[in-house]
Amino acid sequence: MYKKIWGLRQLEKLSFPYPPYEVIDISGNNPVDINEYVLKKIRQVGIPQIKGDRIGVTIRVSLPGTLDKFAKHGGLHVTEEKEVLKRVLDRYQRYKPDGKIVVQHTVDARCSGTLLKEHGEIVVETIFGDAPPLLEGESVNYETWIFQLRNRKWKKEKAYKSDDREVSILMPSDIHKFEEYAKFLVSNTYLEWSISKSNKLYFYEYLKLKNGTDVFNLG
Repeated sequence: MYKKIWGLRQLEKLSFPYPPYEVIDISGNNPVDINEYVLKKIRQVGIPQIKGDRIGVTIRVSLPGTLDKFAKHGGLHVTEEKEVLKRVLDRYQRYKPDGKIVVQHTVDARCSGTLLKEHGEIVVETIFGDAPPLLEGESVNYETWIFQLRNRKWKKEKAYKSDDREVSILMPSDIHKFEEYAKFLVSNTYLEWSISKSNKLYFYEYLKLKNGTDVFNLG
């Protein structure tokens, strides 16, 4: 089971908005001309240049089972076809024979973050711009919102600060969107997302969690 790819399929099933992507399975397909096969896949998904919405692509790697969390992506906002091809082939060499590559549009993000639905509450964390500083634990300056399912109220648990002043990242309309999408999630579900500069919400990671570890919902 490839968690990143499985998660993208779940987002599709839920009809959640997600950036377009293509899965490149070099090892499984054994194409005669690898470069031609990869270029075909890159051209199928396209490399967007839509300012305020999507700029370039992200080269993601998915590995079987628990190995998936150790796979490192190949950068964000890659806009040149030759460079995308180079990075895909580099990731293939690094993670073969089991690695599958996902080429996915990168959101031109106003803000990015995570959503965790646990029993009784929803927790949303966010930073300005792209997600990696938050996801990789590099950022200590971020905004946190908690939604209590019982009383259906949002509370800002942690504020983002600039020059010692509180700056709001999420707008009320953003908060409402998360509440609406979370209705379709079961407990212990984790999502990663970005909101574009044109205020479009995209999800690109879906995980089921159990006792602090990733598991698959095979149903």
